Amino acid sequence: MRQKNKANQRRAWLCAMVVTSALLLQAPEAVFAEEQEEFSLDQVVVTANRVPTKVSESAANVSVITRAEIEKGNYQNLGQVLRQTNGVIVTSYGYLGAQNLVRLNGDDRVVIMIDGRRVNMEKGAGSGRAGYDLNNFPTLANIERIEIVKGAASALYGSDAVGGVINIITRQGSENRTTLDLGSGSWGTRNYELTQQGKEKDWSWLLTAGQQKQDHFSYKDFQSGDTKDMPNSDYEKNNVTFRLDKEIDANRSLTLNVEHSTEDSGQPYMPPGFELPGYTYGGIYYPGSSQHFPTDRKTSLTNNWAITYNFNKETETAGYLRVYGNYYTSTFHSTNGGSYSNDTKGVDWQNAWLLDKNNVLVGGAEWRETTVDNSGQYDNRSINNKAFYLEDRMILGEKWTLTPGIRYDDHNMFGNKTTPRAAVNYRMDKTTNMYVSWGKVFNAPNTDDLFSPDLGWGGGNPNLKPETGDTTTIGINKKLSEKTQVTASYFNSQLKDAIRWADDGTGKYTPLNVDNQRKKGGEIELRTMLSSRWSISGAYSYLKVENKQGASSTYTRDPYNAQPNGYKIGAEYSDATWDFSVTGRGAAGRSLSAYTSSGYWVWDTAVSYKLDENTRAYFNVNNITNQDYEINGSLASSGGPGGFPMPSRNYRIGVQYSF
Repeated sequence: MRQKNKANQRRAWLCAMVVTSALLLQAPEAVFAEEQEEFSLDQVVVTANRVPTKVSESAANVSVITRAEIEKGNYQNLGQVLRQTNGVIVTSYGYLGAQNLVRLNGDDRVVIMIDGRRVNMEKGAGSGRAGYDLNNFPTLANIERIEIVKGAASALYGSDAVGGVINIITRQGSENRTTLDLGSGSWGTRNYELTQQGKEKDWSWLLTAGQQKQDHFSYKDFQSGDTKDMPNSDYEKNNVTFRLDKEIDANRSLTLNVEHSTEDSGQPYMPPGFELPGYTYGGIYYPGSSQHFPTDRKTSLTNNWAITYNFNKETETAGYLRVYGNYYTSTFHSTNGGSYSNDTKGVDWQNAWLLDKNNVLVGGAEWRETTVDNSGQYDNRSINNKAFYLEDRMILGEKWTLTPGIRYDDHNMFGNKTTPRAAVNYRMDKTTNMYVSWGKVFNAPNTDDLFSPDLGWGGGNPNLKPETGDTTTIGINKKLSEKTQVTASYFNSQLKDAIRWADDGTGKYTPLNVDNQRKKGGEIELRTMLSSRWSISGAYSYLKVENKQGASSTYTRDPYNAQPNGYKIGAEYSDATWDFSVTGRGAAGRSLSAYTSSGYWVWDTAVSYKLDENTRAYFNVNNITNQDYEINGSLASSGGPGGFPMPSRNYRIGVQYSF
């Protein structure tokens, strides 16, 4: 009966979403008029179509996080920023140095980019199918905005763009200004950040340098209700970024990007049952366990660079030529003493052509080669891929936009693959647009999947096939007034030959094309300005993930789904001196086989006060109600629920001074 009620509740939410969308189409153009427009469907984004495109014409589920929103939130890392977006799931093991893996439309096959440059790695088991840890991004201080596109994007961005794309766009130096940001908080947290930017004639630059430290973290034990310190959970991160721009003329420029960061963190636990033959861990943390805490540590280094030549900048047919290198290495101590490195070199070219006033053709080519060294497992294995893509954005009359696209990939391990895409956008009036998009998806196995040797418990599988499938998304954006906007979307995804490490029938674990996977879900979000100072927002997301192993089996619910039902509530106040916000994040409908509770609510608040023109003080309290919860599940075979607790109530205070 309980499961039936939950199913009815989900259906009710979906019906409510559809009904709400229908009502929005009949809503008056202005419920209450204001002199200044607060929300605009003409906001321009670049990620959805690779060229500047209005949201109302992009035919995609697009979210934008601005620099102002990041500053007001006083966030500590990229994972905290992305968790504020409806429908975005960021999983973590809890402690500050733990990897943060992002999911869009419930899928961790996501392309992460910096200024349009792909930074995904060929990492394997335990790092998500996209192989990118959000902690690898050096600092929030150099971000101008973040564009998030949900839905199949393989036709434009290639392998990994199954759930969508996250494009982090960095700041360009403008005024001559230096900013110091000093903060401290719970558990011995210390943050130091320097930003120096300037502009001289045709040159501009932006430099950041920072350090982040924490002695440990605390969590609320779900069994006893006590707040406990987590041993061996200290963390230190050091980072430097540099962006240098040279304006050649009004339409041409050169950009140099450099990103460097190092991390050193304790590894406080491994779930019981994770021990593998031939590996010795210092100990295992688990609530109520009598085993010793480990002394394991992890260090990492990230060095990325890119040189980009931009042309046709002042036109809608802007293009670029880029060469880049991304290097990452990590070392584990007190475990197996192994190390991992990922070295990527690449060249990207893109151009656009205005065929007529209503027709823009975008085309490009990419070459990328990645060499991976996994000490003790395999040495210097390389994967390379060459790709070409075309997309044609056609404006048909005053209301319709049609965007077909196609991509050709030539992978050295899997030959050639063609992935098409098509999207239709209908702008009913200046306050409403609706869209439908469809795309094929393609995701190649990573190096661990292919090359890991048999160490007694299992190894890689060179006979794997790529994961393939398709995704359909429908959505609507509606302005109820100059002060109120609502967005809604629904998606359906099918994936064949999904790769999963599983028993190969001999008692050994190896990656196999064992699963078919289907996902469906929806989102709805309402934002409104109550006055020139107050705004509120509310959002709901629904996600259903099912897996099918083998031709004879049936689809079963994925117990690791961290957010079958997601909720977000927020209120903000802003004036010339104060910025204040309180946000609530909730989840419901989770499997009790992987989580300690079916749902949770976590409340955070951020306060900023402008002391004068150059000085700002800030204060944050996270997990105000001291909720015990986790966002990374664990089944009984891996130790059971509760092994990955999130931080208990904590605070951070700081001051930012510019001169």
